[in-house]
Amino acid sequence: MFRYLDTDILGKIDNTNKFYMWNLKNVSDPATFNYKTRELLSQLAQKTYVMNNKLYATGEVKLENSETLYGLSQCTRDLSSSDCKKCLDDAINELPNCCDGKEGGRVMSGSCNFRYEIYPFVKE
Repeated sequence: MFRYLDTDILGKIDNTNKFYMWNLKNVSDPATFNYKTRELLSQLAQKTYVMNNKLYATGEVKLENSETLYGLSQCTRDLSSSDCKKCLDDAINELPNCCDGKEGGRVMSGSCNFRYEIYPFVKE
C-alpha cells in the first residue's frame, strides 16, 4: 500500500485506508475454525508488539482435521508497541466482516496487517 498525504503520517495509526482479501473456499466447521483463527492471530499480535522489535510475527496451529493454520501479523516500523497493538486488535476485529468461515484471509490497513491460510505462505 502506498500513502501520500500533505500531513505528517509517521507514528500515527492509519485505520481509514483498509482492504480485505479472502480465500473463496469455505471451511466445514466455521465456528471452530473462526475461534482457532482469532486465537492464532491474537497470539501473533502479542508476539508482534511485545516480544519482537521487528513488529512482525508468524506462527501456526494444528487444526482438528490434521490441517495446519498458518498466520502472519505485521505493523509498520514507525508505530510504537502500543499503537501496533491497537492497530492489530482493530484489524483482528474486522475478521467477521471479511473472512468469516473462509480458509484464508487478510486485513490490510495503512499501518498494520494480518494474514492467515491453511497452507504455508511465508518462507522462514
